[in-house]
Amino acid sequence: MKDSGPSPLLRLLQGVAYTVIILWGIRTASPVLAPLLLALLLAYAVLPFPKWLMQRFKLRKSTAIALTAVAAASAGLYVMFAVDLATVRIATKMPVYEQRLAALYGQAEASLNSQGVEAPDLSVKTLLTPERMKAISRVVLPEAGAIISNGLMISLLGFLFLMEMADDIGAKRSPLREGLAYYAADSRSYVAVTAKTAGINALVNLVFLFVMGVDTPAVWAFLYFFLDFIPTLGFMIALVPPTFVALLMLGWKKAVIVACGLILSNVIIDNVVTPIFMMEAVEVSFLEITLSLVLWAFLMGLTGAILAIPLTLALKRFLKTLSESEPMLSASG
Repeated sequence: MKDSGPSPLLRLLQGVAYTVIILWGIRTASPVLAPLLLALLLAYAVLPFPKWLMQRFKLRKSTAIALTAVAAASAGLYVMFAVDLATVRIATKMPVYEQRLAALYGQAEASLNSQGVEAPDLSVKTLLTPERMKAISRVVLPEAGAIISNGLMISLLGFLFLMEMADDIGAKRSPLREGLAYYAADSRSYVAVTAKTAGINALVNLVFLFVMGVDTPAVWAFLYFFLDFIPTLGFMIALVPPTFVALLMLGWKKAVIVACGLILSNVIIDNVVTPIFMMEAVEVSFLEITLSLVLWAFLMGLTGAILAIPLTLALKRFLKTLSESEPMLSASG
């Protein structure tokens, strides 16, 4: 008796069609999915702290969550205060930066003219006129307000997820908690490893930038810590500001040394320290990192770049569970 099921080619086309529909749905729903997924990632990052409080001090779930909220708010206020101080310091040194930038441009212009190339006539003062500053502020301020409001919403959603995921000692888990714990087990391990390695690298960069005399080294180290959660691309972005500040304040030779030092520390951490931690947590190849970064960034923008590896690890676990359940379904049928 002939098999009346669909042919392999038809099943392949159906699978491709389903995949395209799902990817289109993710891209369309990304404005809604992005804050939810970031909140979930935040909850997984903070979850070990209330669990430690409950296990170490035998606290109730509500008390541990409240202490976690106080600790997170205190850390956030401290970071905002430190960044604000650094911003004030940068603003006071802005005239010096303008003079150094004008001097660098003069040197570059003279070098180009000596080679017979006519450089464009630019001036730092004409680039930073009040009209230009007003135009920039009209663009930046609404974006800053949107970032702050989104951050507050993500924080609130994150603590709602945290309240759902944190279990009292000996309490029975709900199906939702079981699903969140199972599918995000690898993602939680990856976030923990990334936080450790990013913290180590940020501390090394802080000491290095302080020794080199780069302005506001704490800000650049803080920026690096968060951008390290974006694979590869985050480091490239974090490399630019301290190198540019070193170029303005210390000259191009020390700027090259700063850039090389930051690159060297990143290479050592990525190739020596990270594999040591990663072997005990999850297995993820460089090819998987690159492909997941491209795919999720295309679907969800910057949020997708941040969540690329956790989403890929959760998807791999889901596909593994699905492949294991198929033989059981076919056997029962």
